[in-house]
Amino acid sequence: MQQEINPKNLRDNPAKIAQYLSEALSTDDLPTILGAFRDVLRAQNVMALARNVGLRRDRLYKTFGGAIDPDFSRVLKLLEGFGVRFTVKERAATKAASPRPKLGRPRKKSESSTS
Repeated sequence: MQQEINPKNLRDNPAKIAQYLSEALSTDDLPTILGAFRDVLRAQNVMALARNVGLRRDRLYKTFGGAIDPDFSRVLKLLEGFGVRFTVKERAATKAASPRPKLGRPRKKSESSTS
């Protein structure tokens, strides 16, 4: 991320953790996001955190070390352990979005000709 983070600010501090992770998520860059999770994870007592969220310590390091894409369920458990919640908000429109097609299956030719 663009700023150097002091791990002491992230230890057991849900407000700072939420701000840091929100900034990382706003980049839409997976390596940046995983790096932020790794930074926050390493600022914690990982053994206690692992017990709290029900995941093995070595799996936390491996999952958020950047080598593999984490399961969403693990992300949610880790966020719970950090004391923060995942939220979603609308993106600022950068260009006019094209309309999406109508949902549903196309009608069969025999149905449309009998109507």
